[in-house]
Amino acid sequence: MSAISARLGRHAAKIWIVLLLGLPALLSVQRALGKPADPNLAQLPARPLSFADWTAAPPKLDAWMADHFGGRKLFIRLGTIVRFHLFHEFLTNQMAVGQHGRYFLASHSAKGAPFQAIHTVCGKGVANASTIPYLNKMFGAFHAAGLQPKLLVVPSAPAVHPEDMPPQLVAECAAEQTAVSAVLAAPELLPAASGNILYPLKEMREIKKSATLFPLTWFHWSGAGLDEVARLTLARFWQRPLEQGPPLATRSRRVNSDVSHLFVGVSLKSQVVEPDLDASGVKACIGRDCYPEVAAARILQDVSRFDNPRAPARRLLIISDSFGIKIAPWYARYYRQVEHMATNRVDQLSPQHMAELKTYLFRDPAGTDILFLYHDGGAMYDTLRLGTENMLP
Repeated sequence: MSAISARLGRHAAKIWIVLLLGLPALLSVQRALGKPADPNLAQLPARPLSFADWTAAPPKLDAWMADHFGGRKLFIRLGTIVRFHLFHEFLTNQMAVGQHGRYFLASHSAKGAPFQAIHTVCGKGVANASTIPYLNKMFGAFHAAGLQPKLLVVPSAPAVHPEDMPPQLVAECAAEQTAVSAVLAAPELLPAASGNILYPLKEMREIKKSATLFPLTWFHWSGAGLDEVARLTLARFWQRPLEQGPPLATRSRRVNSDVSHLFVGVSLKSQVVEPDLDASGVKACIGRDCYPEVAAARILQDVSRFDNPRAPARRLLIISDSFGIKIAPWYARYYRQVEHMATNRVDQLSPQHMAELKTYLFRDPAGTDILFLYHDGGAMYDTLRLGTENMLP
């Protein structure tokens, strides 16, 4: 017995290595046999029946193993923690570490090109070929129907905070020439469109000096600077007096990054200032149940409404991408009613839902200001078009 123990002792390290390496494989097999296949992960290839099947199988099997190895979530979490705290890097190319404590969304896809989401909104960005024709079509359709919408194209964080970008991207993002500025200067863009579009890059670079527009760890915008942007739109679009209602009370809280799901295991927080609606006497509703009178709102989900009895008796309609929800309550100082609906799920609406939604949204044109609001990465690259083309009058 002692001889066996001695022999095992001499090979203990090898045994432990085999066990440690084999355990994830065993867990992988157990997981594959015990649970239905996840359509979001690589699928186990079928048994090869031909030479072509055999040659195609290795990369498919490798992809399946990468997505299903035992303890995958734990190892990803540990890898994220180690890489971030030791090297100040993220395990995913979707995030970039900037300067002065700022972090950026670098790519919209884990398989996207490095810094894809940054290049598109900074100096290398070139709008899709469909952008200008659609802007002409959109404003032409609304004007023909007697409606006068405006479009706010929100510069995103890389363009507003170029000094905080990774050093190799500072010059590109500091440029004033972007995909949006090129579209606005294009002779193909009709005056009916260009005269109703605001891209406040210079203004927001100035606003950021005294008020937050983008929290340090966020992709979306938030902060007291949004009130300044709201006031800017009132002056530029509708020539409205700015001091029409008492300022909204505000509150400050520390919250997790809005892109924290991209780097599980690392906690990034930012201080965020937002309206204290209860203290301001504003009745607020956020979420799918806010519009019982229109069924489409339950499908869209990212909807909200704000009623302020102390504000001027006028309605603001905001149709947006995901940037709309944070600025909508700031407008409650200036409008008795603010109605906001995001179009991220508009493709899920039936023709009947869309018809009912259009009737509801574009009611009372004389008493309503209409604001389309999309960030630069959405307005120039078909998010605006895909979100609103079925909504045209």
